[in-house]
Amino acid sequence: MDFKEYKQLYQQLMSAEGRAEIGDDTQRTAEIEKKINTFLDVYPKTQQQKDAPITQLSIREIYRRCLHVMIDIINDISRIMSERDTLSSADFRRQLFYAATTPERRLYVGVWMVFISFVLYFIDAST
Repeated sequence: MDFKEYKQLYQQLMSAEGRAEIGDDTQRTAEIEKKINTFLDVYPKTQQQKDAPITQLSIREIYRRCLHVMIDIINDISRIMSERDTLSSADFRRQLFYAATTPERRLYVGVWMVFISFVLYFIDAST
C-alpha cells in the first residue's frame, strides 16, 4: 500500500459510517489496526532525511542505517557472485571492492569494522 491508499483508509475510518462499520465487525477492526500499524512502521522511515550529518542522527537511526548498509552490501555481493562467470577477474575484484567502499557506505562500514574488532578483541582476551 502506498501513502494515498493509507490516506483514503484513514478518511474512511474517520467518517461516521466508518466508525459504525468498525464497531460492527471485530475482524475488520483487527485488519485495519494491522494496516495502520504497518503504515506507521513504514511511513516514518520514508520521510527521514537521507543527507543528515552523522552528528544530527540518533543512535537508533545510525543502527538502522548500519543494518541497511550491511543488507545492501550482502545483496550487491550476491549479485556480483551470480555474475561471476560473465566478469573478468579484474572487474570481479573491482566490483567486490566497490560494494563496500561506495562513498555513502564508508562510514557505516567503518562502524561495522569497529564492532567486529571489539568482538575479536574480547574473543582473544578470553582465551
